[in-house]
Amino acid sequence: MYLPYYVLFIIVLLALFIKDFVVAGAACSLALIMALGPKSSLSYIQQYSFSVGIFFLMLFLLMPIATGKVTSESVMKLVTSPVGIGSILAGFLVSYIGGRGVGILPANPTILLGVLFGTLVAVLFMKGLPAGLIIAAGVMALFLSK
Repeated sequence: MYLPYYVLFIIVLLALFIKDFVVAGAACSLALIMALGPKSSLSYIQQYSFSVGIFFLMLFLLMPIATGKVTSESVMKLVTSPVGIGSILAGFLVSYIGGRGVGILPANPTILLGVLFGTLVAVLFMKGLPAGLIIAAGVMALFLSK
């Protein structure tokens, strides 16, 4: 019954130790919501937080366009240079794999727990980003579909 609180507490301690305040804040927020809010709030958060997070990520990624840092010269380099073409292909591949990962995560708790653990270790100790969770699940989905 208390296991989720203990795990979140450990995550908070590890995150604070390495000064990753985003992970610590997320774990604290979930623990507070679990303790104070109705149980239905967790399913609501689970249902909508991914879309909200992707929305804010896209705001961040589109900012160079909005601020005018993307020029016609940079667009030409994108479509004519090997680095530009490689980045288009990498973006396509990672997006495709991530799309497969989103579909498999809710359906398979074992994969969810495994990629969550791996992602947390990378975030907490290797300066990784939690975006790896979706890509890792996508890689697993590709392995499982063969």
